[in-house]
Amino acid sequence: MTKQNITVTARERDTLLAALRYYQFYRMQGHPFDPEQDHLIDTIAETAGSALDVAEIDDLCAGLNGNTHALEAARA
Repeated sequence: MTKQNITVTARERDTLLAALRYYQFYRMQGHPFDPEQDHLIDTIAETAGSALDVAEIDDLCAGLNGNTHALEAARA
């Protein structure tokens, strides 16, 4: 297995943790969506500030896939 080190901001870390907890919840419940529990995910994602927006999440996914963050590339 190849080991990869990544650097993320506190907000990006919180989004990753929220996503993993959502996936964990999904696996435990056997169904993909429970609107009554979404507030728990938002609480995790907002620990270090406002949750990432959709564009920021897309940017984080690009970075995790080894691509240049789209927003960083646009600023350069």
